[in-house]
Amino acid sequence: MGILLGTIFVSQHLISRSAMLPVEDPPGVEQAVSEVKVFPNPSDGRFQLTFEYNGKEKVQAKVFDITGKLVKNISEDLVTGETSVTANVDLDNPSSGIYFIRIEWGRKLLTKKIIIR
Repeated sequence: MGILLGTIFVSQHLISRSAMLPVEDPPGVEQAVSEVKVFPNPSDGRFQLTFEYNGKEKVQAKVFDITGKLVKNISEDLVTGETSVTANVDLDNPSSGIYFIRIEWGRKLLTKKIIIR
């Protein structure tokens, strides 16, 4: 079970900040992940995740429901290009509601919200 407080979601499985909030890095440090897009959003459970990535660490991505339960690990679906990463995701008949896509690289993470109808 978890609660959604503004843009902070807290559960026993997942604690994250919304991707809508900028993460402050020291001057001169660039974010390795940027331009995160989920299309279509809202979705029927099938969507495309794309983002720019200029880091060296392995990237992982997972989808969680509103309670923080892991719905799908989409790390194996990630297709890495020279500077971009794409995944065509099918959640296979999910319940309607709010879900979170968590992208992890190194010791950092970014969360993007998606609505399933």
